[in-house]
Amino acid sequence: MMSNLPMTLITHILSRLAVKPLVRFGCVSKPWCALIDDPDFIRLHLNRSIKTKSNLSLILRDCYISSVNFNSLDNVVELDHPLKCPEFGTEVLGSCDGLICLYNGEEDVCIWNPSTRNHRNLPITPIEFPDYFTFCQYVIYGFGYDSLTDDYKLVRMIQFYGDDWDSFDSEVKVYSLKSNSWRRIQDFPYYLLYKRGYGVLVGSALHWVVSRKYESDTANLVAAFDLTDEKYRLVPQPEFSDKDFHMNVGELDGCLCILCNYVQVCFDM
Repeated sequence: MMSNLPMTLITHILSRLAVKPLVRFGCVSKPWCALIDDPDFIRLHLNRSIKTKSNLSLILRDCYISSVNFNSLDNVVELDHPLKCPEFGTEVLGSCDGLICLYNGEEDVCIWNPSTRNHRNLPITPIEFPDYFTFCQYVIYGFGYDSLTDDYKLVRMIQFYGDDWDSFDSEVKVYSLKSNSWRRIQDFPYYLLYKRGYGVLVGSALHWVVSRKYESDTANLVAAFDLTDEKYRLVPQPEFSDKDFHMNVGELDGCLCILCNYVQVCFDM
């Protein structure tokens, strides 16, 4: 009988279960419910899932948001998320540790756990237009985890332009899930290249493809924002024999990847 087992052993058994049955087992008793909802147990279960690469799902976005088991890639299930709207599709700004950041507009953003169905709507934060920059070109987001403060953060970068495209300014704000508040930080010093280039999370840093200015010869730069110290840095890149390509970044098994889309491909006949 499970009731005769020590709580330490029960904890280790439950930490090996998949998320869906684990949520159901919270109804067994009040002690089990308290255990499963405990932050230390949640972190134990998460760390074990990361180590064993279990409980993995692939999130698909088209007109709707769906989930599919990553190992089998079958049985696609449409997700009934809190921002579901029949008029237009909901954006996925990022995901981390089973949490998904959803977006229907600047006044409709939330962080959602599809396993527990818990979510939090983010407070609205205004856009602060700087002097002489009245045109807003890009609104870019990035979502990730700060292990030092045990906090999930959403970064919002906005870039403004005037008549001269080489002159631009920015506004960067960081949302903290722990404090449920936004705060402004140092402006982003680079030019963001992609309108839908949401931050790629690797380790504790978000990454974007940038340049130093509009239509710069140094277009293929990768900038990182560290979620812990909240500072920007450029990421060193490998040597390329052919630099005539459009670059993007991605994540693979915890590593930062560079994706090269070559402008011209020639064949010798």
